[in-house]
Amino acid sequence: MLIDAQSLLHRIADRTILDLREFRVTQGEHALLLGPSGSGKTTLINILTGLMTPTSGTVLIDGRPMTGVSPAARDALRRDRIGLVFQTLRLVSALTVRQNLSLAQNLGPSASDPAEINTLIERVGLSHRADARPRDLSQGESQRAAIARALCTRPALLVADEPTSALDDTNAQSMIDLLLSSAAASGSTLLIATHDHRIRARFAHAVELQPLAVAA
Repeated sequence: MLIDAQSLLHRIADRTILDLREFRVTQGEHALLLGPSGSGKTTLINILTGLMTPTSGTVLIDGRPMTGVSPAARDALRRDRIGLVFQTLRLVSALTVRQNLSLAQNLGPSASDPAEINTLIERVGLSHRADARPRDLSQGESQRAAIARALCTRPALLVADEPTSALDDTNAQSMIDLLLSSAAASGSTLLIATHDHRIRARFAHAVELQPLAVAA
């Protein structure tokens, strides 16, 4: 089981943000996490990736604990097993596309591999922009660079937060094509958090969260 989350509860003051009995994803089973704003999607993503500690509950990533361990252990597990495509992308502005990937690779668990970086840049269609800095990229190019960066350590789990919400229908489907094909080529399992129901039909496994109407 790649993701095994049980009895997750997260509260802020007297407000319950997330209350989820179970969330499980097997290796190779690409999954969609749906829900409107306020449903706890981002909270769940942050808990699964170790960026946030739940009030209670457990998370295992590829059999290793993400909860109940030190921040250093969570960071190490995230580096080893997870690639993240943030909604805000978070490319390093002073570095080129190639340098962003090289930095991510150097911070990961494996040795630097320039050939792998070139392969990823080509795969996402950015060979002609490899030496451009983020400020010189279009939004679509920046998203592609962020996907390549997330995949450069060959993560078991690729997580993307709202990758299509700002795109028109054609570009939204193209982005999902790119994410699915890139994940497959890297042997990664894809988890997308979104409120975009246009892509629902592309995923056999989908979980829909609803806002919690009553504060506990």
